[in-house]
Amino acid sequence: MESNFAFFEGQWEVLGKLGESAERNVYQDPHISIIKLRLFSETIAKAVLASDNIREAYNTSQVDRINTMRKEELAEPEILDIFDILRRKGNSASHEANYGTTEEAKILLGLAYQLSIWFIEVYVDWEFTAPKYIELLKQVDTTKEQLQQKIEQLEKEIEVKEKQLVEKLYVITDDTISKDVRVKRKEKSQLHVKKHKLSEAQTRVIIDDKMRSVGWIVDTEQLNFKKNKTMPEKNKNMAIAEWRVGSKYADYALFLGLELVGLIEAKANHRDIPAALESQTKTYARLIAPQEGFTLLPAQGEYKVPFLYATNGRDYLKQLQDQSGIWFWDSRTPYKHAHALEGWHSPEDLRLLLDVDDKEANAKLADEDIAKIGLRYFQQEAVLAAEQALIKGQRKMLLAMATGTGKTRTAIALMYRLIKAKKCRRILFLVDRNSLGQQAMDSIKDTKFEGLSFSSIYDVKSLEEMTPEIETKVQIATVQGMVRRLFYNDGDKLPSVGQYDFIIVDEAHRGYTSDREMSEDELLFQNKNDYVSQYRRVIDYYDAAVLGLTATPALHTTDIFGLPIYKYSYTEAVLDGFLVDHEPPYLFESELAKTGITFEKGEEVEMYDPEEGEVFLDRLEDELTFNVEHFNKQVITESFNRAVLEKLTDYIDPESREKTLIF
Repeated sequence: MESNFAFFEGQWEVLGKLGESAERNVYQDPHISIIKLRLFSETIAKAVLASDNIREAYNTSQVDRINTMRKEELAEPEILDIFDILRRKGNSASHEANYGTTEEAKILLGLAYQLSIWFIEVYVDWEFTAPKYIELLKQVDTTKEQLQQKIEQLEKEIEVKEKQLVEKLYVITDDTISKDVRVKRKEKSQLHVKKHKLSEAQTRVIIDDKMRSVGWIVDTEQLNFKKNKTMPEKNKNMAIAEWRVGSKYADYALFLGLELVGLIEAKANHRDIPAALESQTKTYARLIAPQEGFTLLPAQGEYKVPFLYATNGRDYLKQLQDQSGIWFWDSRTPYKHAHALEGWHSPEDLRLLLDVDDKEANAKLADEDIAKIGLRYFQQEAVLAAEQALIKGQRKMLLAMATGTGKTRTAIALMYRLIKAKKCRRILFLVDRNSLGQQAMDSIKDTKFEGLSFSSIYDVKSLEEMTPEIETKVQIATVQGMVRRLFYNDGDKLPSVGQYDFIIVDEAHRGYTSDREMSEDELLFQNKNDYVSQYRRVIDYYDAAVLGLTATPALHTTDIFGLPIYKYSYTEAVLDGFLVDHEPPYLFESELAKTGITFEKGEEVEMYDPEEGEVFLDRLEDELTFNVEHFNKQVITESFNRAVLEKLTDYIDPESREKTLIF
């Protein structure tokens, strides 16, 4: 039988040889087959980056390549999932002797085939028509010795051709890729995903892998009730496939030890997910009956299982929200709607969720006297508005309070009440600069409620400690640091989506801001829109309600958080006597400001070298002109500064205690 990868010719022949080698090892040595598929996907990733003229560093890893493709939007999420699962499985095979089964290798081969035709259709031949994939049958027409000889021959060919291809990769194109080509590739990539749907078996492999990465013991083929009568075990967190519910089978049942805590319906890649949650997962949760070998939690109304999921394995996309993401519903809170998640809850997430009694927490908030924590009246109103929005199930909120009215203290008071009432388990306090994070930490240490500082009552993790512990109640982090942790992670261990259940975003109106303390992390963002996009990804990643704090809501702020649930304006604060009104500003304009500064060609001027920290004389090769906006940024203008400050003394007393801002 001809290899499914025989269409690779000429320059890409090494990919055909790698695919063929993986095929020939499926029955004889699936462990080697899976390793070859990892190498296959790595070679395609290198070719993709080279085709887009993106050069790799010497020590670039496959994780780096996948992150670059994700950031540059060179591949659809479904394709990136295939790259990632071939990487993970290949790594496991490389580090564990005898890893992998023939059945698993066959499914991964099918995914590698999907990857190969995507690559050809998008990067090699836009008119390519993919041949039909032929399921592998066990080779019965050759002896074991003949097969081994063929595999050894292929290995030698691959070794030579791979070196040749790698040497050529970065001379594929030395020219800038045109915008038209990039647009066409994007269209082809999207079209490929629409045309070539993953099967339910392939979808299950991807789901297994993602669940395993957050701590579940899962294997659709092996840990399967229908096939193998698999049962839950004490002290193990298991996701058992095809769990019987009456005469039907739920795709997965989630067990914490012997307790059944969740059900999952997994559909093929193109299926509608909310419909599956309604028609199947909820039905199973109503019909399931107790039986020997596991226990059901106390029923909440008609549902006997608390946590219900449906998914098709596709990463969440807002524009395709009914056909993407992991849809989740907590049957204990029927008044809250199901919503899409970007990842799976870990077993620890579900344990903590089981500890949350929403009705009891709401009652505690209502009974707790807000007056005793020392807030001004408008701060109390802001806290109560946020609490009521949470109680109603609102997931995005915005507080608009004028600068100087104590937004941070209000936020700390809100956190204190929510944690004390057990309405929230762990809160993420998100800032966009190190300096703001340090200010927040200092405020948390200094702010006292009922005689004790917040940080002496609850465990608070600061910027340096990116991973919270079980007892951590508040984690302070920067947007940049969290983006790196979530989406540019070198390891396989990602934070689970349930790590935080409430997020407070300080200065939520901010767009991309230059912060020299964050210069390395700033490289993650190309511009303001990229920053806003990544910032939105962070707050959408977690299964958490989000509260934005701002003095001046920008358009992108209300797009994310909605209109303010509470406002306290500058004017109100002045009238209430909490802020002092300012006088009208004075504008000073000098002749130098009007005419600017010009240095003639050939003129000798003093220059500053920031790297050496030295001033030196240099002769100008061309005329240089600076306007007032560049004064003291690109050219030092001592005479201008002196003139402005002397004039300023006509309006203020330099020895008084009044405050003046100079722009």
